[in-house]
Amino acid sequence: MSTSSATEIVMPRMGLTMESGVFIKWLKQIGDTVQSGEPLFEIETDKSIVQVEAMDEGVLSQTLAQEGETYPVGAVLGYLTPKGSEPPKQAPNEGHALPSSPIPQAVTAQQAITSSYPKLKASPAARRLARELGVDLAQVSGSGPNGRVVAWNVRAAVDRHPPLALPTHVGRVSPVAQRLAADLGVDLSQVQGSGLGGSITRHDVEEAYRQQHQPRPLPAPSPTPTEELTFEPLTNLQRRMAERMSQSFSTAPHFYLQAEVDARNLVALRQSLLTPIESRYGVHLTFTDLLIYFTARLLPRHPNVMAQWSEKGLAKFLQVHLGIAVDTEQGLFVPVLRNADKLGLAEISRQRAELAERARQGKLLPKDYEQGVFTLTNLGMLRVDVFQAILNPPQAAILAVGRIKERPLVENHQVISAPMFTLSLSADHRVLDGAKAARFLSELVEWLENPALSMA
Repeated sequence: MSTSSATEIVMPRMGLTMESGVFIKWLKQIGDTVQSGEPLFEIETDKSIVQVEAMDEGVLSQTLAQEGETYPVGAVLGYLTPKGSEPPKQAPNEGHALPSSPIPQAVTAQQAITSSYPKLKASPAARRLARELGVDLAQVSGSGPNGRVVAWNVRAAVDRHPPLALPTHVGRVSPVAQRLAADLGVDLSQVQGSGLGGSITRHDVEEAYRQQHQPRPLPAPSPTPTEELTFEPLTNLQRRMAERMSQSFSTAPHFYLQAEVDARNLVALRQSLLTPIESRYGVHLTFTDLLIYFTARLLPRHPNVMAQWSEKGLAKFLQVHLGIAVDTEQGLFVPVLRNADKLGLAEISRQRAELAERARQGKLLPKDYEQGVFTLTNLGMLRVDVFQAILNPPQAAILAVGRIKERPLVENHQVISAPMFTLSLSADHRVLDGAKAARFLSELVEWLENPALSMA
């Protein structure tokens, strides 16, 4: 850290898709000494609440971020200065969630394509975005180091002045949206764009196609606030979850398979391992841990269950990063057990418990919930017998587990009582057909009913 200048504290990018975050609170007060690696502030991304560690050391000399405000990636939130230094003098608007920018002037299509802005300080991403949207970088104020223009400056300028920033002849339709519209026969002149500056995206084309080919239901009456009714504002997590689930259900053609499991051997296996594992490793073995163990080891035998749909073809993964749905007060999280097929039962139990606790405390990091290839969700502890889960995009399958319950079972022509539970597999029909999904579910049932088969 320089001894003569302040260090900017900026909104970090917590994941490849993050564009902005909600500032939650500072964990230090102005004047406090901060060590590198020490938790400095909390933010809320579209997936979790994260504690952000200081990247340098110094004294927290100035805080610009306000609790509850949304800031784009790269926005300056505050400053660290060396001990004994004066705090930096900043313009009044610096650190605002929506920084003001001069009105960007539109350029011609040829200028937007050929201009490289050689004398301007701008990041490659900002230059590329400016060319796509037809924005003159010379008219955009930068907030990066030494006044450098970054991508979010261009996006902010477009959001503030879309009619001038995005002329009708530049960047109105993405190439993917254009091809999809041609394939589906959608008239782009009738499509309302939801992208930057009103640009038409693939989602806009898909939505227009659905509206043209599906009967529109009567609108439900909108509730109005009364003495008996209040509205609780949605968090970023709730909004993002709703968007992802709506997108999953509307774009991925779901189908469902169910199978009952005779859990006698599974119950006996857990009972025999419960005390030894807890006394030796200090972890509490659950039925969820056993399900993770057998599912993770079975997945490599059925690679299509781990595949994902893409326009280039089926993306197939070699590593079994297994997502586990966790219910918290902030919403549903799906942290990932990495390389779960290589973990023993005790390690699965330990990591699953740690991830669940960090999810409840809002301390998950991006690496904890990225790159999952399959999800397991268990509602048995909530007395749910059977349910069908919605796919966790972009994954192609999710396994829903109901509670273990004594039920009638016919064995040797006699009705007996046995612990049973139901597995429900939801699958993306673009990736899996019924037979492939059924073979996976059938083999999983065999392994759960006869655990020794998994070692054969």
